[in-house]
Amino acid sequence: MRLVLVAPPWNSLYRPSIQIATLAALADHTPGDPVTPVYGYLDWSQYAVETLGWDPARFVTVYDTIGEELYGLGVGDWIFGGPAKAAGEGPGPEAAAEEHARTAYADFLREKGVAEELVGQVLALRAIAPDFVAGFADRLLALDAEMYGFTTSFSQLTPSLAVARALKARAPERLTVLGGANCDRPMGQAVLASYPFVDAVVQGEGEAAVAALRAARTAADLTAAPGLALRRDGEVLVSLPVVQAAEAGPVPRYDEYFERLRELPWAELITAHVALPFQMSRGCWWGEKLQCTFCGENGSGMVYRSKQGRQLTETLRELTEKHGVFDTYAVDTILARQDNGLAELAAAEIDVTTFFEVKANLGPREVGEMRAAGVTMVQPGIESLSSGALKLLRKGATAYHNLRFLILCHELGIDARWNLLSAMPMETREMLDEQLRLIPFITHLAPPSTVSKVRVDRYSPYFENPGEFGISLIGPEAKYRFVHPDPAVDRAALAYSFDHTEPAGAADGAELLALRRRLGARVGLWKKLHDQSRFTFRFGPELTVLHDHRPHVGTGRHLLRGADDLLFRALVHGGRVDQSVERVARMTGRSEPALRADLNAWGQRGWVHFEARRGLVLATRDGMRDELGRAAEMRGAGGAEGEGRTDGRPAVAVPAGGSHGRA
Repeated sequence: MRLVLVAPPWNSLYRPSIQIATLAALADHTPGDPVTPVYGYLDWSQYAVETLGWDPARFVTVYDTIGEELYGLGVGDWIFGGPAKAAGEGPGPEAAAEEHARTAYADFLREKGVAEELVGQVLALRAIAPDFVAGFADRLLALDAEMYGFTTSFSQLTPSLAVARALKARAPERLTVLGGANCDRPMGQAVLASYPFVDAVVQGEGEAAVAALRAARTAADLTAAPGLALRRDGEVLVSLPVVQAAEAGPVPRYDEYFERLRELPWAELITAHVALPFQMSRGCWWGEKLQCTFCGENGSGMVYRSKQGRQLTETLRELTEKHGVFDTYAVDTILARQDNGLAELAAAEIDVTTFFEVKANLGPREVGEMRAAGVTMVQPGIESLSSGALKLLRKGATAYHNLRFLILCHELGIDARWNLLSAMPMETREMLDEQLRLIPFITHLAPPSTVSKVRVDRYSPYFENPGEFGISLIGPEAKYRFVHPDPAVDRAALAYSFDHTEPAGAADGAELLALRRRLGARVGLWKKLHDQSRFTFRFGPELTVLHDHRPHVGTGRHLLRGADDLLFRALVHGGRVDQSVERVARMTGRSEPALRADLNAWGQRGWVHFEARRGLVLATRDGMRDELGRAAEMRGAGGAEGEGRTDGRPAVAVPAGGSHGRA
């Protein structure tokens, strides 16, 4: 069957859809009918700018806000949830209901703190969405495909449903298929049960299913398509999905994205910021071992599979040479622990920059290798700066690891984008106090992008086994009553995020709430102070110069000589306290109690963070070298933790650190 694959709003404007581009590329190398990718989110963007008369730069800002910041409120879905409308049709009998829906949702957004101007912009976009859907459906039908598929992740479900409904209203004989994260397992079958204009959904990974769709001659041929839930003769027929090998995904075909992008009258707003998505692995190796309590990201695809590392350089070469874009973006859930291709990419010496999600317990050698390979932005799974909270979240890391990672990223010029979570089940006052005390001493390090309450997402341990964590699920989050307003729809089956009760018997609830608010306020201050905060050191032949200009806690310039110099060096990037003290005492003749008194003073000043038997200098090195020079130094460093140089020489050996990856 001839197949059109649609990427609807609200995919990032700056990234082609890797989902439809991968399936299109697969069609280039396997038998079957053709696949035509359509970048509907670019069509929507041009339509909205021209219809509303907005400045394109203004629209792009609003689009980004809806797609990223307001996802949790269902804004992108709600915009496309209005009544269906044929092209050119005027207001119908549903006008009164629509006005009520607009008023109720606007009030909901205001209650959530959305600015009035943005509320008005959301309402304006909702008003024009039906006409866009009608015209877009006509354009899709003109492509004369037999089947129309939609990729749905995050806020793409309702836009996909709106277009699928319009297609079936115009051409009932054409088949509509939805896939992606919003259709995984029970959610996909709920889509079929709730929306009769959807003929089938793909549950799980799509390569095998799309191959079957392309090979089919009639709808009857689809009954055995892997991962397909198909509506037929009043029943839903379900075939089990196939877990694909990582190599099943070819290098994506992004030609159609760039063709459509060039047609935008204001393409220059997007072109300069495009990053090419690629994928080296699927699933999560950490989740296979011990799934983070809050994470439902991988759904039915938790099994970890990774391509050979050499394919990283090959993939990025092919993409960048073809499209002339040197910024790239890994969509992997976690960086591979071994054979991840970074060493080969660094050796290739090509000026590609890239992004990875990583586990935060990487050491200097691994982070140095990332930077040498062109990794300039990461999303580390930090989540908290309390070791107790991290244990509750099953992160497999401690505050020590997270702080060390932030220090290394600062020294190497890697932009660390991370989130801080609170209000997890069984959180204690001590966990919050620990972070409140720490933050004033680390304002020179990258602050979190957001501070948010832990959410219960489908497929996460919180969702699958709430009783284990002392919580009870109440039902779908409030946004779903606006996204799926029909009372006949099974919202609980369609929802991804759920409200829950706090653990029973929590007598200190009010105190915890106050501490969480203080934590949010302190992070807000951290963000304001970050640009002016400086805490650095420089090594001399036999001394260390420390510059402490952190707002409110800084103590100015200090010279460390002799035993203090050696002890400080031993804890740069982390070291064992007892071993370091014993070694410095033996080398200099200074008493161990005196050295421990120095360490205690450094801890009070926030120069060193202590955890168990380890110490970590919180200052960052200002070595007057470029970032790649520092990366090369870290990659070449050796020695186990706590075996840093204590001989007074400028270079300091650093630990190899923890395992690769992110969780």
